[in-house]
Amino acid sequence: MHISEGILTGQSMAATLVAGAAAVAWGSTRVTALIKDEPQRKPLLAMAGAFIFLLSLTPFPAAPGTTTHPCGTPLAAILLGPGPTVVLASLALLLQALFFAHGGLSSLGANTINLGLLGGLSGWMVYKMARKSGLGLFASGALAGFIGDVMVYVGAGGMLGTHLAYFGQTPQHDLVGYLKLIYGAYLPIQAPLAIGEALLTGYAIRSIGRQRPEVLENLGVEAKGFAKTAGLLLLICLMPLSAGLAAAEGKAVPTQAAVAPVAQAPVENAKPVGFAGMDEVINEATAHAGGSAPRDPFINTEAMGDLWNTLLLLGGGLAGFILGRNWHRLFGKGQEK
Repeated sequence: MHISEGILTGQSMAATLVAGAAAVAWGSTRVTALIKDEPQRKPLLAMAGAFIFLLSLTPFPAAPGTTTHPCGTPLAAILLGPGPTVVLASLALLLQALFFAHGGLSSLGANTINLGLLGGLSGWMVYKMARKSGLGLFASGALAGFIGDVMVYVGAGGMLGTHLAYFGQTPQHDLVGYLKLIYGAYLPIQAPLAIGEALLTGYAIRSIGRQRPEVLENLGVEAKGFAKTAGLLLLICLMPLSAGLAAAEGKAVPTQAAVAPVAQAPVENAKPVGFAGMDEVINEATAHAGGSAPRDPFINTEAMGDLWNTLLLLGGGLAGFILGRNWHRLFGKGQEK
């Protein structure tokens, strides 16, 4: 999901930074209105931000030799709306780019659009449509988590492929070829994590609905008098996923093709052999082969030995403290004092 520092340049970088800034500006108005109307929601905003930061920074082993991570924005958008979720995602991505060598400042706009806007908005829309179609809390949350997670990677692959096809120095494929290459490599790695995020989101929403239903009502997640409809917009949300999967089925570019550029044109300052993130195995390797090699982040904490481990510990501890301190607001059984 994280497009690394230095891959997007020129027009691609400018366009995504402007689009990301516009999305954050819109989201900021929603955060301001939310805090003004109900200032007691500030802790929930803090907890949602910590949740996105922690989840999108935590690596999980996937296909042999790779790691990937969930997103967290579908659940945040269901509870708070897509606008605040964009702002929280941008802040999480900024901290990750500055201190954890994930993403980059030049790609901050693109990553904000993918993680915050596409992941949050699609998850929020799917949940609303699923509930209107008569699905239960768990099924609606799970479907929203799955589609939201997948849409993050659909957006990232589309942006990366578009840049390499039209703005890369030495493009290896046309746009369709790059989409087949990237989505074909994403699919076996991210699919299990998308299922995991679906289960996490569905369980969280169902738990809140059972233990603290007034939370969902107060947040406007569950409005009274929902009418059962045909769920047409749900199918519209699924169309980009179907297109991505259809592109990935092309046998002209096999799934492992995205991994091959690592051996052919190794990224500068590559990590030792072992578990490597999907960002490096797919995004960075594909960009390197297309003439858009990534560069080291401005603050390369990964190369600082114990400092990197200390930051990981402090970041995880801070996020865990915020989550634990406010856990009862969503999952507690007793009344708040």
